[in-house]
Amino acid sequence: MATREEKEITEHLKLALDEIGEIKPWFDKDFQTWIFFSDLYPVEYSGDTKEEVVKNYPLYLKEFIKHRLQNRLAPIMEKKTKGHGGKRSGSGRPKKVTEEQNVRVYLPKDIALWIKHPGTIQNIRQMVSVYQQELTHLNKAV
Repeated sequence: MATREEKEITEHLKLALDEIGEIKPWFDKDFQTWIFFSDLYPVEYSGDTKEEVVKNYPLYLKEFIKHRLQNRLAPIMEKKTKGHGGKRSGSGRPKKVTEEQNVRVYLPKDIALWIKHPGTIQNIRQMVSVYQQELTHLNKAV
């Protein structure tokens, strides 16, 4: 008489075989053997003939289901990954959300060196804002 555990394994095996569908092995020329595996379960079987693979694949699948029900599988066996290979949140180049937009401008070397001095950019911005204010006053006057 079958135990409760064996009945449960048999039920899960039937369900798994229904999910997998027909077992259609293919011939691997590199290894000179017939192979079958399903993307649904991490179980693979290879043999000398198609018939051997069709006959023995369910036995290996049954063993896998037995180990799964007994919690004897390594966590990596059924872990689904996103395919990013260890990508951590926040890793990579920082996003430039608050940073000012930059434009590349070619200047003579002496002017570029002068602009690099601390405080020069702030002074230039002040001069530009004063110039823009004067232009708006002139345009209103005309």
